Amino acid sequence: MKKARLAALLVSGGLCTASSALAQAPSAGGTPPAVAAPPAPASPAVEEGNLFRFYGLIIPRVVISDRAVESFGQPNAVAITAAGHPVLSVSPDRARYSFQVAQSRAGLWVNEKGPVRGQLEVDFVDFTKATPTVASLPRLRLARVDYTFHPGHTLALGQDWDLHSPLNPHLINLVGNLFQAGNSGFMRQQFKYLYSAPSFELGAAVGFPAPNVTAKEAALELAALPTLAVRGAYKFGKSRVGVSAIATRLTFNLEAPDERVGNAFAAVLFSELAATATTQVRLELNYGQNTANLGLLTLAQGHTAQDVREVGGFLSVRHVMDKHAVYGMAGYQKVLEPETVLPSYSYPGPPQAEPSFGTAVLAGTGPGMHYNGAARLGYEFKPLSALAFIVEGFFHRSRFQLQAVDEARVDPVRSALGIETGAVFSF
Repeated sequence: MKKARLAALLVSGGLCTASSALAQAPSAGGTPPAVAAPPAPASPAVEEGNLFRFYGLIIPRVVISDRAVESFGQPNAVAITAAGHPVLSVSPDRARYSFQVAQSRAGLWVNEKGPVRGQLEVDFVDFTKATPTVASLPRLRLARVDYTFHPGHTLALGQDWDLHSPLNPHLINLVGNLFQAGNSGFMRQQFKYLYSAPSFELGAAVGFPAPNVTAKEAALELAALPTLAVRGAYKFGKSRVGVSAIATRLTFNLEAPDERVGNAFAAVLFSELAATATTQVRLELNYGQNTANLGLLTLAQGHTAQDVREVGGFLSVRHVMDKHAVYGMAGYQKVLEPETVLPSYSYPGPPQAEPSFGTAVLAGTGPGMHYNGAARLGYEFKPLSALAFIVEGFFHRSRFQLQAVDEARVDPVRSALGIETGAVFSF
């Protein structure tokens, strides 16, 4: 009998419901949707009529810039975060363009309306491939389980958006975002508790300090202290204002003669305001120390010699007019003591008087920028609820820390102006 009911659900499409998500969700990449109230205690944990819901975004884009740009340190336009590094970029003063689809993503909710639900999401971004086609591979974004054990009380475990810094601006460059230019949040493997009431929300989380993409366990796995994060917000109507913080202690150069333990922390003031029924404003102000060491997408990468502190923030405004929308944003991140920044690159082999720029490689020492600013202005046309066409202009200005041998050879301040245009189809 149970198999017959399951077959009927499959035939009727009850197991796979189509998503009605907008081309740009109100908080794409930010705080997950509110968890639905659980059923009565006698109800099963898994609701047969709503087992699976597939969703996704297909985002074909064309990116054009008058000079070199970079994506999280890599000299390409996969997901632009800054002007191009003058040493690492190929012909940094020449115009360039690229076609991109890697920011497309697909996801799956399991038992979305039940007290226990799961989410799995992938995209196809690889910052080491400038313009891939069939060379694109899936990248795991989200893998989490939520348990609403009482109305308003939720436990979440897995890889998810960090509890800290919950807002994102409005733009087509979802992966590049305004990261390293005022937006400090990213993803983390963590255990979270969230409490939501009509007028406020509270949260706390314990998480892993940062990714380790090497084969060997290192200081991150051997340290005893995870990240500890808290968040609180006051809600009114469709708006909220809140604060969040994250902190831990990190070991630099584990078991080496110059081993050092330093504090890493960040604090954020954020606001999401529904100024009118059709206008939304998002704001973040942040301050922190050694925040890039925590996997946050910022500039302050601490090292053995010194801690690194920074400030930053962004402002994003979006106004909708029927099928049309206009939006704009600006962000800025700055290291407070520029002399503490290490160059992001090195030259392999023995020292040379004037090494070739083409031999420089990323050194794994962080973003290597004193400051990074960005501004974007966009127009969106939505002929259908699931389809949007977008034209977005951008400007980035960045100052890089150079190796001593390069200080007299290139200008450390770089600017880039360009356009990203394409479509966003949601399903």
